[in-house]
Amino acid sequence: MFLEINLFLLFMRSAFSRKATHRWFIIVFIGFIVRTDTLGITSIIRALSLTPNTYELLLHFFHSGAWSTISLTAVWWNWIMTKSLGHRVNGRLVLLADHTKTPKDGRKIPAVSTLNQDSETASKPSYFRGHHWGAVAMLIKGGEKFFATGLFAQLHEGLSLFETEDPAVPKTVKIVQMTEAILITMGLPGYLVLDAYFAVGPVFLAAAALTLDNTSHAIHIITRAKKNVTAYHPSKAPEGKPGRGRRKVYGEKIKLMTLFDSDTYTFKKAKATVYDQVETVRYLTLDLLWKPVKGLLRFILIEDSRGRIILITSDLTLDAITALELYCHRTKIEILFDVLKNTFGAMTYHFWSKYLSRASRKPKKNTVQNQESTNLEQTRKTLSAIEKFVNLHLIVVGFLQYLAVTFPQEIKQKSLCWLRTESSKTPSEFVAKLAVTNLIWENIRRLPKNPIIALIRSRQDPALRQKRPRFAS
Repeated sequence: MFLEINLFLLFMRSAFSRKATHRWFIIVFIGFIVRTDTLGITSIIRALSLTPNTYELLLHFFHSGAWSTISLTAVWWNWIMTKSLGHRVNGRLVLLADHTKTPKDGRKIPAVSTLNQDSETASKPSYFRGHHWGAVAMLIKGGEKFFATGLFAQLHEGLSLFETEDPAVPKTVKIVQMTEAILITMGLPGYLVLDAYFAVGPVFLAAAALTLDNTSHAIHIITRAKKNVTAYHPSKAPEGKPGRGRRKVYGEKIKLMTLFDSDTYTFKKAKATVYDQVETVRYLTLDLLWKPVKGLLRFILIEDSRGRIILITSDLTLDAITALELYCHRTKIEILFDVLKNTFGAMTYHFWSKYLSRASRKPKKNTVQNQESTNLEQTRKTLSAIEKFVNLHLIVVGFLQYLAVTFPQEIKQKSLCWLRTESSKTPSEFVAKLAVTNLIWENIRRLPKNPIIALIRSRQDPALRQKRPRFAS
């Protein structure tokens, strides 16, 4: 495992234009794994027993122009392709995407906006101030367990000050644009699995516009339809001599939810894995015209033990059971968000810009706060530092997932972690974090000549070098 860590950190060298920046990347990467608290950058100093003067240097690392989120994630995608980690269906990578929101109360943190809370938890406020993130992940499989490995995260609101936000492009389409960049870099087509929020025409139209080698669609969308969805049969050719004017395009209108209780169509039955449980489901597949895209889409009506859902896909060859099982994997990205926020503290950044005007914590209703910056370039660097912080956590979690899939037994042995119930033979990201932390500290004591260990030791405070944080495992 330690050899894999060395090789990975060396592979990431091409993401940085300066050698010194790459060295700080190694320290931050290891620090995010071994830290025992999630109180911002200072947690790295406490975790690795670094000297106090490294705080300003770590801040400069995230604000540095020697690397960017794009350069870092592009190398990360290339590394994933060398390991053939992506789960594929019909020769396509399976990608998952969604939005997540995180509260931020800082008055000088860039891109903070008033967000509507769409969670079903009654204890959460209806509105709050924070950041709106869009993220794309790849589905990978280890044994019988699936992970959502983060590929790219990007802020999607409050960017008008930085001239990087086009009001004409909705947040739903921005997710498709992020996916396009990933698939073009990887050179492979993919399925993009989304929830019902993305069941809108612009998403399907944006996905249909991208092709690879001018032969096939690079992205096929799979999403859950809203309950009031309607579609149309193609119109039948008129009998006899056609009349004047353009031929009618749309035929009979269908309210799809009513078909579950109708005798018009015959539902089929089959075995399917629904959220890790094998059961018998009823399903019906119809290729119908949908007015938002003015074209044919495949509608899949499914009834299982949890209820009734309708899936929409742009792949007219995809069978119903495969579509259902792919959609059930969409929850993995929700698990990824939970791991990022609660286990690794990816959303605990505190970057702010002294050049940015203060924002009100209680803005007036239906008003937009137009913040101003006296040094727009430096404020842009602060915004970039925020995205770097989150995307670096995506890479840390993704690499730990790779170790969990590749070295499951070694991870369990090194973690020294007691689990009352073992849910899978493939360990979780938390167990992998414990194992790598123990491995790092073991090698810091025993392998001082290793280049990575030597780099960390050179930055440590001699008075604190022998101390090691304890995990409550």
